Amino acid sequence: MRANNTIYFAVRASKSRQNGMCPIQVQLSKSGERASFSTGKVVKVSDWDAKNQKVRGKDEVSLELNRFLDSVRARLYDLEGVLIDRGIGATPQVLRDAYLDKLDCLKDWTLMGVIEAHLDELRGKKDKSITASTLWNYEYCQKLIGEFMKSHYNREDMSIKEVKIGFIGSFHSWLLSERKMKQNTTTKFLRFLQKVMNVAVMNGYVPYNTLSLYKVTREPVSPEYLTEEELQKIIDFDSPLERLVRTRDMFLFGCFTGLSYIDIKMLRSEHFETDSEGRKWIKKKREKTGVLSRIPLLPFAQSILDKYSGGKVLLPLQDNRDVNFNLKDIAVLCGIDKKICFHTSRHTFATTVTLANDISLEVVSQMMGHSNTRMTTHYAKVIDKSIGRQMNSIVDKYEPVINKAV
Repeated sequence: MRANNTIYFAVRASKSRQNGMCPIQVQLSKSGERASFSTGKVVKVSDWDAKNQKVRGKDEVSLELNRFLDSVRARLYDLEGVLIDRGIGATPQVLRDAYLDKLDCLKDWTLMGVIEAHLDELRGKKDKSITASTLWNYEYCQKLIGEFMKSHYNREDMSIKEVKIGFIGSFHSWLLSERKMKQNTTTKFLRFLQKVMNVAVMNGYVPYNTLSLYKVTREPVSPEYLTEEELQKIIDFDSPLERLVRTRDMFLFGCFTGLSYIDIKMLRSEHFETDSEGRKWIKKKREKTGVLSRIPLLPFAQSILDKYSGGKVLLPLQDNRDVNFNLKDIAVLCGIDKKICFHTSRHTFATTVTLANDISLEVVSQMMGHSNTRMTTHYAKVIDKSIGRQMNSIVDKYEPVINKAV
């Protein structure tokens, strides 16, 4: 048998006002614990029936006040039942907070409200366990979810209890069809949505994660990169359109440093060092992982820095979507039959610029800011495949000659 709270109404005579009116207080007690709060109503001590915990009199004011006290008692009993059903200890303090709407787990939280509260918590973390890149991705996902709800439901928000598995399925389809994202790009946004529901569960907003059974999968892909010939085409590319020239320069800076979009965006003068031999280095922790990248500054990358020196920022990198849109135009104009994006520059640095020029796997791993060489090996395998294809073409070319000679 579960012990319920005792609910008692009393008049605080010590808080009597000049007109003789005293506040009516709710006193809760259970297993030696106590809590109290004001009902917001007042009555004269002479009009209060302490034994029956009600106002004396049959006039409408007295009857209305007693009906209010009955509703307070009923509401407290209802809340106590809800707390117990949810496995929350219904102590007097908890029950009081629930009645006063100070208990987060009983609020009807919205999806966007849970996301914003979670992001606020992450922004306030002093241990910096969340990187700027991850936080930026989460904020972008918040924006996408908002756009999806407006487009799909014609709403700006919805109760967290309304978010079912059909919601994430429709969101997934919307990302693929309306936002033209690749499957692997959608995974980080879908997993963030599942994470938000886990936060809602942990805080008691919903009983279980309705999205946990939705399968989020990545397709196996080889990193797209530019060959030496294709890279030279980008270097030689020119245009009267300033947006394309600037995109070309930012892309090439990535090709010759291996820095990702967010790392270039966050690049500052303090990330540059000059060693005892006069060689300039970029030494910066990756925004995504926090692992230190140590990159010798190649002359081509230095020339791009010099070109844009004196501006408000070190490098005037456009919005990621604009950059990728411009790169599609550049690829077409250069006759490059590949779907390239800004991250292609990082892959190009790892393959064509470094590994293909006999830079060791360990050194490339350090420059890329990889936590181990296993991650860099992925690029080495791509190089091996490329070499294999080129050698096969040589075999095909000389096989007739060999057969004839034999």
